[in-house]
Amino acid sequence: MIVEVTLILAIVLGGSALMQSFGARGLGVPILGATAGLALYLCIGAIQVMTPVTSSPILTIALTVLIPSTLWLWLRLSKRAEFGLRPGWAAIIVAGVVGSVAVFRALPQVAWSNDSLQYLLNGSLIASNNITIASTSLLPKRLIGVPELHAAANLGGEYYVQSITPLIAALLLALLAWMLWESLSPHLSRCALTLLVVGGVVFLVSMNRFVFHAFYLNGHLLFGMFMLVVVGGGWMLVSTDSVKKTALVIAMALAVGALVFVRAESSILVFLVLLPILFHHSVSRIHKSVLLAVLGAGTIAWQSFMAAVYLAQGLSVAFSIWGLLGFGVMILAAIPLLQWNQLMKRGRLVLVLTEVVLWLALLALFVREPQILIESVSATFENVFLGAGSWGLSLIFIVALLVIASFIATPNRVNLRFPLTSFIPLGFLLAYLRDAAYRVGDGDSLNRMWIQLIPVALFYVLIALGVGQWRRRSSAPSSAPAPISLAS
Repeated sequence: MIVEVTLILAIVLGGSALMQSFGARGLGVPILGATAGLALYLCIGAIQVMTPVTSSPILTIALTVLIPSTLWLWLRLSKRAEFGLRPGWAAIIVAGVVGSVAVFRALPQVAWSNDSLQYLLNGSLIASNNITIASTSLLPKRLIGVPELHAAANLGGEYYVQSITPLIAALLLALLAWMLWESLSPHLSRCALTLLVVGGVVFLVSMNRFVFHAFYLNGHLLFGMFMLVVVGGGWMLVSTDSVKKTALVIAMALAVGALVFVRAESSILVFLVLLPILFHHSVSRIHKSVLLAVLGAGTIAWQSFMAAVYLAQGLSVAFSIWGLLGFGVMILAAIPLLQWNQLMKRGRLVLVLTEVVLWLALLALFVREPQILIESVSATFENVFLGAGSWGLSLIFIVALLVIASFIATPNRVNLRFPLTSFIPLGFLLAYLRDAAYRVGDGDSLNRMWIQLIPVALFYVLIALGVGQWRRRSSAPSSAPAPISLAS
């Protein structure tokens, strides 16, 4: 238990120090801080894996708390910023972490699969500084993000960190509630805002698949939380001044970096969700460059590392690795284009063309090999609408809410809508990239991936209900909505 408590405290305290150093205040310090701390932990661990530095979790834990704390202390002592340090709140956070770890260790409820065992195998290799001997059929599929979460358990002779997955679920709920509160408080009465936030959290907790993933040794809920940081944080970046923009961008950049090491398709998906931010005029060029640089550098570093592993084992490097390596280079090469004003003014056109290209690519692959798409669509229909995916009516309900939200004029709506609609063709394109159709059952890959989008979809719906205006009732621009109340 000592190892587990130390790990969680390092993530929470290190992330909180980092966010406060960059201007976060109030509940944003522990909530956004814990999320940023988790992403920082994964990024530091990834650097250790990909360099000659030992990948021991002891060093990862130490750096996760020491780097932000050193920055915080330096800023405080140099009088560059005034930080309020409240011992009472710090004690509550420490007690909460210790209590939560104790509860989840005493009442372990774990869902696992063969994928889970593969993640834990990579975790043990990281803990013993032997990740380079991982099978090339294992490393490109399972990566190192989720394994890093559980690598520390090996320090105490255990296989996995028992409390980390349910704590990520709890953090996701807190993050959603905090982001909604900060975004909607200028527009809603306190009573209406409370009803909306509580309703959203209760809806998410009531979903069968959310509860399942809250105890499933996998990375889908982790991915979904970081997606919420990038997409929801991106919307807040251009829509509200309630949170310090620098703190938001740092949290988003760390989430982008961590996502690269969580799932194989992350680089492509993250680039798509960043597009609306990159073309928004109110986001500074520096912030855009930071986000692209982290994504490009992370992609290049990881793909180069995997190529080195292949070559060290006397194998030819897979085409997908070369492809993603080139994609990372293109992302870095695109940074100078942010200075091209004529291109930046055509952001909406670029987004439309991007979705058109995705659909045309899917159509071309369908013409060449129709069976994969036919079987994938059929299986997805059974999983979503006929109950085979164990979603019940929740996924249908959230789709219905998204349809309603599409009729509501919402400020900067494209930042929330584009990541969802662009994933539909991309999701089915991934079936062709893996050369296998999706299948019927709750264990299907796409069926599990939906939970990665649910937090973003719910955030979109609740933002639309909170600040949007029905299109038929208003012809005014949606960029400056009048404050409204759900109680009216």
